[in-house]
Amino acid sequence: MQGKLFLSALLLSGCALADQSQLDQHVKCPVSSDKAYRVLFVGDSITRHAFNKDTIRDLGWSHTSGMGASSAKTDYVNQLVSMIAKDRNQYVVKCYHTYGGGGSVADRIAGLPMVADSKPDLVVLQLGEHDDATTDPVLFHRQYATLVRQTRAMSSKPKVIAVGPWSLAPLNANGEYSDSTAAVDREMYSVAIEESLEYLSVKDMAAIPEAHGWGPSEGVKWHPNDLGHSLYAARLFRLYKAEINK
Repeated sequence: MQGKLFLSALLLSGCALADQSQLDQHVKCPVSSDKAYRVLFVGDSITRHAFNKDTIRDLGWSHTSGMGASSAKTDYVNQLVSMIAKDRNQYVVKCYHTYGGGGSVADRIAGLPMVADSKPDLVVLQLGEHDDATTDPVLFHRQYATLVRQTRAMSSKPKVIAVGPWSLAPLNANGEYSDSTAAVDREMYSVAIEESLEYLSVKDMAAIPEAHGWGPSEGVKWHPNDLGHSLYAARLFRLYKAEINK
């Protein structure tokens, strides 16, 4: 719950961003090319966060990247794109799904038509921080399954990989988050089993204090720093390799 309060504070920190949640101005995806491998990132502030005079003043946040990363080059998106490009010896285009309100799974489902023409070869799902699976686990389960199915059903029939939610809540005796994020992680994992989705939790990464954010704002500090983003990139690259080798 503490993490959700931090994220809510980020939404209120810059009114110019309010209608776009924590995300940047919508970025037009580059035109499709047969020579490029295309990756669509469906995420929240860990994937991309803009800045303006309010975020600079209130959060000490003055650049556009995955929040907590010190630069765009060090966020997980750009690190993963570089890893995939090297692995494939191919130019990789990155696209962002920033449509659909506050960053929940339901918001991203609602915004999917806006990225229907992105024609990805791969979709990366990084969500869960804005969701609650405790009130109605069945509803959240259905929503996440719908997101997986709808991204797979895009015209380019992309492969889909996913990571679970990030939280700074300590792990309990069962090795789960000790806050409500545990329920989100469980439901996502359950959907992954049903849908044969390459999915991994990030709870072990989030438990590393050295991987947490920086600066004067508790909201920014709640996010993964450069080390945390590099761990995200490595984990997603592992999922990418597993998916393409099926």
